[in-house]
Amino acid sequence: MPFVPDDFHAPLELTTDRVALEVLSPRHAAVDFRAIRVNEDRIRHVFGPNNGWPAADLSFEQNLADLARHQDEFKRRVAFAYAMLRPETGEYLGCVYIKPIKSKLERDFRKSAYQAQVFFWMAQSEAGPCAEQVLALLVRWLKSAWPFAAVAFPGRLQTWDEWDALAHGATEIAP
Repeated sequence: MPFVPDDFHAPLELTTDRVALEVLSPRHAAVDFRAIRVNEDRIRHVFGPNNGWPAADLSFEQNLADLARHQDEFKRRVAFAYAMLRPETGEYLGCVYIKPIKSKLERDFRKSAYQAQVFFWMAQSEAGPCAEQVLALLVRWLKSAWPFAAVAFPGRLQTWDEWDALAHGATEIAP
């Protein structure tokens, strides 16, 4: 089953007064790598408490390969990654990832509750938009511009404990 319907065209950008999103690609390699290195402790485990990204020894070449993979996934419509920028200046703020729910479990109940999961990280910046505002913006955007009935934000709208419990059939978590 495809991640998005055949007739859906993923937005290539989004611009608001707070943030601008554009397709993440190798052209962001230098600023992305710099932001990751400066903020690695803040953003480590953004994909889960047991996920060690970014590795302490992540090289520029490895990151460049990751950006090329993200761009390819976008083109193939299997996942969607965006660079997050400050609209007025183009300052690099972080990344947004819209992904299918993948699991090693034979029956993962999260797949019946949600059609996608969203992760994002932001560089530490005094003047940057706060994560709660970005989260609210992403929730609205995913509801209005994407074909998903329910989207999870693990580690943000669902705690990691709730997210793990839902995988095994916990029913007290609302989509």
